[in-house]
This record gives sequence, structure tokens and C-alpha cells, in this order.
Amino acid sequence: MKKITILILISFALFAYMQCSTDKNPLPSTAHPEGWTNPDADDFHGTKVLEIGYSSCKACHGAELSGGRTGKSCFGCHSTYPHSESWVAFGDENNHGNQIKNNAVTIDKCKECHGTDLKGGESGVSCFDCHETGSLP
Repeated sequence: MKKITILILISFALFAYMQCSTDKNPLPSTAHPEGWTNPDADDFHGTKVLEIGYSSCKACHGAELSGGRTGKSCFGCHSTYPHSESWVAFGDENNHGNQIKNNAVTIDKCKECHGTDLKGGESGVSCFDCHETGSLP
């Protein structure tokens, strides 16, 4: 009788293990709404980031937004935004002036976010907060 009971328990444990081990499909992430990556959607992440900033992104994507626990870096799609802390550090080799100069970027790229007059545009940050009028190319 003991052998049958042990055999039943082993069979049950083996069956349970097989069921759990075959479930390799993770649940889809619900952290972001459906239109999160669609620029035409009402819930596009770019609009939300402009509205509230990207500090809340750091909880999952890491303090430097380089992937964190999600493994998804913002810089996989965005080469310069969100800007790193070195972006405005004048002594840093990765500051925005050096990035523009070293990568042959024109001021037109800046205008996409900072507006055609560079006074803030969608970003709300004027280049003239730091640069003198006329000092930009």
C-alpha cells in the first residue's frame, strides 16, 4: 500500500512539474497602453513624456533609461532624447555642442523639439535660457 501511495504522489508531482515547466509564454506587458509607440495615437508615449516628464520611466527602464529591469533602452529608438545629464555639462565630451559638431547634426534637428525659433517648441525648453541670442548657428 505504501508503494502505491508513493507512486501516486510521485506521479502527481511529475504531472504538476510538467504542466508548470511547459508554460513558457509570459503574459503580455500591460505597463503601457496599446498606442504607446504609435505617434498618431492619443496615448502615444512622446505626448505623455512631454506632459509629465520621463522620471516615472526610470522605475522600470533604469536611472539612465538604458534598459533597467525591462531591458528596453530609450536609446534603442532615440539617439539623443531623453538627454543624459552630460547633455548640458559644458566640460563633458558628450555635451550637446560636441554631439552636434561630431555627428554633423544641423540646428534643424534641435528645432524639431525646441521650435523653429528655438524658444522652446514642444519641449518647452528655450535654447536661449543658456545661449545668447545670435550665438546659435
